[in-house]
Amino acid sequence: MQLSHRCVSGPGMPEPSRRLRHGVRALRPFPRIALAIFPPLLGAFLGIMPKPVFAEASEVLAVDSLAARRAGISSDANLLAQRIHLGETGELLMDERRLGEIAREIDQVLTRIRSRYPETAEVAARSRYRPAALLLTVEGDLLDAIAKRWDGASEARLTGVAEFDELNARLGLHALESMPLIASVIMHFSARANLHAARQAYLAVDGVVGAELDAYLGDGPDIAVTKASGRWFVMMRKAWGDCPSGCLHSETSFFVVDHKQVERVDRQRAEGMAGFRSAVPPGDWPKWIE
Repeated sequence: MQLSHRCVSGPGMPEPSRRLRHGVRALRPFPRIALAIFPPLLGAFLGIMPKPVFAEASEVLAVDSLAARRAGISSDANLLAQRIHLGETGELLMDERRLGEIAREIDQVLTRIRSRYPETAEVAARSRYRPAALLLTVEGDLLDAIAKRWDGASEARLTGVAEFDELNARLGLHALESMPLIASVIMHFSARANLHAARQAYLAVDGVVGAELDAYLGDGPDIAVTKASGRWFVMMRKAWGDCPSGCLHSETSFFVVDHKQVERVDRQRAEGMAGFRSAVPPGDWPKWIE
């Protein structure tokens, strides 16, 4: 299953993400007496299970201070910095120091643009997918282990599948939603997790047959940036009109920013500049110049 990477619409509120629920919790085949007996039995069973210590995960969460370290930097700059950094690295965890450096520079660039062109302040960067979450589809022994250890749980536990447990710990897995009846699980990681690298790593684990980002549906305003030859190429796309279905109207402003000036570039010239094309994901360029 390939999820859409299009952006969500609405004034700052994302559309519900595409999640694999399909009414699983509505399945209640047991009689009333079983429902009365099951909770205490489950509680007793969980009480005798040894609780694992995710040492590596705890270490990741202890240093997971992205928001605190980048306090005072706009959410737009932080989101755009993450997009750029994810294109730079294949590591499982993003580099907090590098993220901070990029975010501070982007924040200064956006501040200069918005100071000179106040009308751009209403355009915000938009998340393309739910942060720090992956949707996994599993089979075989791994599915059995997850069904046994994770069914009904909301926090991470060891499954006994070493490669899977080690990867969970490295990525700071701290919460989950297990749905064994449809062979799926939603995984919630440390904010430092590189979901693109994590997706590939999970697909290499025996028993994982699918790993997808929890993508937002719809469309809407957005900002795209890239840096080339000491200059920032910034695109601000204002979009409106039935954006949940794809936005009926849009207008993109183009800016080139260096340490001396902020230059607004007309659309015709911008279309011929490689810097702007490289600022948006492959395949998204036509949408930005509609």
